[in-house]
Amino acid sequence: MAHLFLALFLIVFGLNLLFGLAVPLWVTGLLALLAGVMLAMDRFGIRVDRK
Repeated sequence: MAHLFLALFLIVFGLNLLFGLAVPLWVTGLLALLAGVMLAMDRFGIRVDRK
């Protein structure tokens, strides 16, 4: 799941750079934050189980 957010962030960021899309900065920041937190959780073995 973390890799999915990372891929989505990179696609949005790249398209924003190439084509000058009007994607707000907070959207790319949020995607980057989610990807970073999820990758760190995966690296250190922290799991959030659904009930």
